[in-house]
Amino acid sequence: MYCDATEGGLVAVALVASGSGPGWTYHACRTCRIGERLVPLACHPSDSWGGVHQWPEAVPRDLVARIADLDSTRELRPITDRLFPAAVITRGRFTPEHRRELAQSVVSAALTDLWTAAGSTPGTTP
Repeated sequence: MYCDATEGGLVAVALVASGSGPGWTYHACRTCRIGERLVPLACHPSDSWGGVHQWPEAVPRDLVARIADLDSTRELRPITDRLFPAAVITRGRFTPEHRRELAQSVVSAALTDLWTAAGSTPGTTP
């Protein structure tokens, strides 16, 4: 499940706490981060416990690739703090329609912010 690459830049994607020590940090290469849609640890939502997170389906593959090319993803945390809960609400079967619509507008705004942070606009190539 985690990258065994020994070449290229590896980025932390998960942290597993240990009861008696610092725990383990799992790293993944660019190819794995894009293919598995892995969210870098630095931009996990603030309420994350450090487990593996994947980008929601609302985030297009092109954007996942652009994010994988960023030197720093720390500035993405405020965006993921909005994106992840809203993406869950949009998929809720028992969520009232008006709440899903509101959550979809939050997801759309977060995607626009992610594209801007990645230095691009939707549908453009580097």
